[in-house]
Amino acid sequence: MLKRPLGNAKVMRDQLDHLLDISEHRHITVQIVPYDNPCTDGLLSSFTIAELSDAPTAVSIESAGRGEVSAEHDLVSDIWAQYDRLRAQAFRPTDSLEKLKKARTQWND
Repeated sequence: MLKRPLGNAKVMRDQLDHLLDISEHRHITVQIVPYDNPCTDGLLSSFTIAELSDAPTAVSIESAGRGEVSAEHDLVSDIWAQYDRLRAQAFRPTDSLEKLKKARTQWND
């Protein structure tokens, strides 16, 4: 979605700038899955994995029709497996940042 407009040019610039800004934090890794990759994990819904020191790992799953938060072991395991498949298919972090920077130049005025 680096090139597909989701809003006007300013919205796209702001979104890409935000990704570039947060990528500078040591605890954040940005990786881009190639558009032509056959991996479909993550396309039907988004998810967040929450690991806390004082609670079991939980997942938040958002789709067009509903959202769910769960610490149920089988669901958490399934989401971790999806996450692992996505990361395996994604560009390396340094390559992903270069692609973000290149896409950002596309949205200049």
